[in-house]
Amino acid sequence: MCTIPSARTLAFMLVTALVAAVLTVAGHGSPAAAAAKHCTGIEKNSKVTAGKAIEVKQRTTITADIYLCSKSGSRYVRDSGPYEARLGYNGTTTDKREGDGKTPKGVFWMREGFGTSADPGLNRTWTKVTRDHVWVDGSATKAQGYNTMQLKSEGFEGESLYQPKPYKYAQVIGYNEARTPGKGSAIFLHANTTSMKTAGCVSMYESSLVKALKWEGSTKTQIVIH
Repeated sequence: MCTIPSARTLAFMLVTALVAAVLTVAGHGSPAAAAAKHCTGIEKNSKVTAGKAIEVKQRTTITADIYLCSKSGSRYVRDSGPYEARLGYNGTTTDKREGDGKTPKGVFWMREGFGTSADPGLNRTWTKVTRDHVWVDGSATKAQGYNTMQLKSEGFEGESLYQPKPYKYAQVIGYNEARTPGKGSAIFLHANTTSMKTAGCVSMYESSLVKALKWEGSTKTQIVIH
């Protein structure tokens, strides 16, 4: 501005600025601002009902952004994110099958935690695993413990859970809780592997994962993969 504004002009500018500030505080900002603070990608899904929800928003075939969302009235507010995440090496699917290398899409409850280390703050059932712990997968039947944590010493076979890199901290995603053989098993939220690949799980950098687990605490939480 090359000229000095009049007193009337200055007063008008001040009132305009104050009105804009009040509207922003009241939540009447731009649509872009509203979208940035709400988990709009999950709010229309009637299956999402938990007090907290982890939104896994697919970005490419094998990558996603994770947002941590808390319910506030009828809305879900983004508490934090995005956090970088990895998906199955063959992408995602709504028709998961054992061994397909894909992450199941949908809404699932987050269940118990486990790891080679102690609970970092998830504040729910936690199993500190040993070399004896496995997750029964493959060709096992429901009667043989398919899609559950078991012990090798008790005659069970499956994926070893004693993996200090990806399973230092991990949480079970409640997929295929009917334990239907062949529908897929061992779907977890865990730390990134050395290769940055998963066979169907959702993985994050360890520091981000710990933040997410602490954020969950003891609150019932769902994960929305879409």
